[in-house]
Amino acid sequence: MTKHVLAGTDQELPFHPERAALLVIDMTNDFLAEGAPYECAGGRALLPRINRLIGLVRGRGLPVVCTTQVHHRDGADLGMVRYLHPLTGSGKALVEGTGGVALYPDLDFDPATGEFLVKRRYSAFYGTDLENFLRRRGIDSVIVTGVATHSCCEATARDALFRDFAVYFVSDATATVGLSDAGWGAFTAEEVQRFALTDVAHFLGRVGTTGELATLLGAAR
Repeated sequence: MTKHVLAGTDQELPFHPERAALLVIDMTNDFLAEGAPYECAGGRALLPRINRLIGLVRGRGLPVVCTTQVHHRDGADLGMVRYLHPLTGSGKALVEGTGGVALYPDLDFDPATGEFLVKRRYSAFYGTDLENFLRRRGIDSVIVTGVATHSCCEATARDALFRDFAVYFVSDATATVGLSDAGWGAFTAEEVQRFALTDVAHFLGRVGTTGELATLLGAAR
């Protein structure tokens, strides 16, 4: 069982499953499809667990929000993304109106009961109406799933914390990729995942498994 207490104390980190929304970050074709520009192969393995959480959250009448990162065809909204991510900057990925920015077909998303959110940066909160959407529904806790753990998922969790939402980051419903050497050595996907989860647990909120979260949701009827 994951320990959900503040480091060096016996104080439990806050999380209110009865007032929580599920955030499914960037489970789209440009990240999950085989041979995709930003393929995160581990992301495909998350689908059964994320679909399970979608069913649990939806069954309790709580919000499910699926995000996609999208940029205009003319690149007018790219900003620094143009320089940090050449595939996106050159129009080879995350382009408005292409199939790459659509949700991966095996994701159990129902637009009649869920929210599809377009974002322009890593965080689902930056430049979007997500905070207002959640506040209007009395939500004070968010569940973070999807890809990639160390970038868009972590950025969303960080922005949630800055807005005083309690964060539950699902360890086995997030995935990432390895990082090439930028001067300090290369890191495997497993190494990046382990560090990102540790960082989130120390600084942003709870980290736990799908099973642990399902127990909390089940007790919050």
